[in-house]
Amino acid sequence: MRLYFTFFGISIVFLAPLLQILAIHSTGNCTFAKNVTLKFVCKGNVPKDMYTMFRDNRAPPDTPYSVWQTEEGGSVLLVSFYTTMFPNYDTINLQEGEMDLGQFFLATKGRNTNNLLFVTPSTLHCFPFGLRYTNELKRHCLGQDISEGGVLTKNPIIHYGSLSIKTPDLPKSDATSPSLKRNLLLVVCAVIIY
Repeated sequence: MRLYFTFFGISIVFLAPLLQILAIHSTGNCTFAKNVTLKFVCKGNVPKDMYTMFRDNRAPPDTPYSVWQTEEGGSVLLVSFYTTMFPNYDTINLQEGEMDLGQFFLATKGRNTNNLLFVTPSTLHCFPFGLRYTNELKRHCLGQDISEGGVLTKNPIIHYGSLSIKTPDLPKSDATSPSLKRNLLLVVCAVIIY
């Protein structure tokens, strides 16, 4: 019986990162953005003050991003993180047929160069309400100051081309910060005790 509990404990320690990845998935209804042409606006890296303001742990400071929007009034605004290949194209279209952890985009460069890109692992988040975050990222990469907060994006979409998550910065002492070595030592001690 003790061997079973030991194996179960060790399994949890090593499977925890996998379970965290499986918990990440796309959200929202993105039908309003399917097959809509989005033009490249700008690209940049997330500044520290923007991270401090919005606390997006999937896009910590210095994360590369690009901004895309529709031509007609800019009603759809897509911010894509970690997809450094996107700015090489003039337009992108979100395609039907997304997978659990991947998205299809039709990317166009020049007049007749179309490439179907499958970005994996990635998640897409479409919001049924306005967001300030996407608008502020656009303002930042265009070299504008942070707005007063009144301007919201009508149909915001956030795309993460990675499953990375930054843990929040909390003051840690050596006694409270777990490490892989410490966890492994804890498991070995538990096995010896049982």
